[in-house]
Amino acid sequence: MRTSRRWFRCVLAASMMAMGCNVGGEKVAFSPSANSQSGPLSQLRPSDAIESECSTAYLEPLSPFDLDEQSLTPDKLRGMTLQECIAEGLNHSRVMRDLGVSVIRFPETVRTNLDPAIVFADPRIGEEAALSAFDANMFASSFYENNDRAFNNQFFGQGGLFRQDLSTNQVGINKRSATGALFTVRDVTVYDRNNQQANQFGNPATQQSFSWDSFLEASARQPLMLGAGTEFNRIAGPNAQPGELNGVLLARVRTDVSLIDFERAVRDFVADIENAYWDLYYAYRDMDARIDARDIAQYTADRVVARESGQERIEQAKEQVIRFQAEVVDALNGRPIEGTRTNNGSTGGTFRGTGGVRVCERKLRLMIGLPINDGLLIQPVDRPTLAPVVFDWSTSIEEALRLREELRRQRWVVKQRELELIANRNFLKPQLDAVSAYRLRGFGQDYTSPLTGEFQEWSLGLDYQMPMGFRRGNAAVRNSQLELARASELLREQERSIHFGLSNAINESKRAHDNLVLQRQRLDAITKQLAAMNAKQETAELPELDILLETHRRLLDARLRYHQSEVEYELSLRNVNLEKGSLLRYCNVWLNESIANASAVAQAELRTSEQDYDKVPHHRDVIIGQPGP
Repeated sequence: MRTSRRWFRCVLAASMMAMGCNVGGEKVAFSPSANSQSGPLSQLRPSDAIESECSTAYLEPLSPFDLDEQSLTPDKLRGMTLQECIAEGLNHSRVMRDLGVSVIRFPETVRTNLDPAIVFADPRIGEEAALSAFDANMFASSFYENNDRAFNNQFFGQGGLFRQDLSTNQVGINKRSATGALFTVRDVTVYDRNNQQANQFGNPATQQSFSWDSFLEASARQPLMLGAGTEFNRIAGPNAQPGELNGVLLARVRTDVSLIDFERAVRDFVADIENAYWDLYYAYRDMDARIDARDIAQYTADRVVARESGQERIEQAKEQVIRFQAEVVDALNGRPIEGTRTNNGSTGGTFRGTGGVRVCERKLRLMIGLPINDGLLIQPVDRPTLAPVVFDWSTSIEEALRLREELRRQRWVVKQRELELIANRNFLKPQLDAVSAYRLRGFGQDYTSPLTGEFQEWSLGLDYQMPMGFRRGNAAVRNSQLELARASELLREQERSIHFGLSNAINESKRAHDNLVLQRQRLDAITKQLAAMNAKQETAELPELDILLETHRRLLDARLRYHQSEVEYELSLRNVNLEKGSLLRYCNVWLNESIANASAVAQAELRTSEQDYDKVPHHRDVIIGQPGP
């Protein structure tokens, strides 16, 4: 079996090399290039996209500048608060950026501020598309026929030879109502010029016999079972089919879902701005701590050289200086590694600020929309909160279940499935339509309005159709039931996950504050220890060099852990608000679509008052909601 497989692969490879690939009418052969022994596909010629006037190129004139300690002067630093960074990001962004740079890897998944409008204006499933099904439609037609026939009947035409010029013109308008009825009004005019011998007008011998036949008709078709009522038509839309529902209510639900998706994208965007801000804050503290540690190590090395303590001790002290200097270089320029961002361990982001000043500063510039290089360095002005904050669990979880974006979105999905189930149950009914028409006719040699005539007609009838077994209707109902059950289970599981995430966030805030207090105590203790050892160096008593150098390293570690605990506590408070669904309010960010006119405000106030369950409205749409118990 193995031998046959190898033989098949060899045959397949040989066939591919012999046939090649036909791309755009050109054969691309898998053959070695004349200029290379490795055999690249030299005949592949990728084409460039045609430049579009809608897209503009982005180009910055400045390149990254070399960063060292001497460049950290006040004229090179730009202080910014967290609120200013959030404002800059929201003012300069139409794309909801993220620190994972998804706009490069998965551009189709990136949210923009145009997404809700795109869903609303979708010509297939948008609200305007759903409303267009109830628009009035005007129709008109004009047809001309020249007929020349022979009949086996002497009474047709002249001796069985029939010649005719026939013109039919009609114009009208139809309108679909919310109950599913189709109303039509049309005016039809028929001009008939033929050689029929029994014609009343004209001379058939000379083929000058002609007449005008016109009528004005009003008709209506009202569904009585399938497709009847405002409930079905507002959910599914007129002429809906199982699995093809596009009513006004479903279209509005899709718009509401897109709005919540946009709100969630803004929330994550603001969270990532804050992540980048506090990463940069920690990068500055990290750099300061390493510079101070290097300076202390240099002072110790100078003291060792001055005392002529031996070459071994001198080289040991220099090694400490070189080590700290290398860490200063990394802290200044940074390394392109992953920092703090949303969903890296927690919804809002777990602190991983180890990138260095320049890399973290570029990430913040990327998020807030500033040029990546402009000759200045952003420096955070705000400092983390140190005060203890205690959260009430019952209030927090109630707020999270009510405001969290993911839950609100899933509740709209559940509502959508409920509406689909209501509409699909309608397909278990047979189609029974009441049809009526009324016509006013006119006839004569001269074209006149049918309103002047005496010919009036009317018709009434019933049109009945029923699929035997309702196979498709039952499948649609069963599918809707399963979709509703799935959406409900997902909502329940999401609520459990919200309990999990909020519990972690509140517990993390307590842990971070307790650790912050302990790290402050540790830093104070090591600082006092180093001060005592430095006092000994001023006297004739010289402490052990190993202990002194180890104290330097412990001091650096204590400072870094303290600043890390500062940022962790600040982010833990932010994450609690994110888990509660109140992050945008916590960051003073408010969303609105546009400035509404007075008429829209009045209608919104009226609809809001109708949704107040404390009041007894004159009328409430049964589809939108029912009064509470």
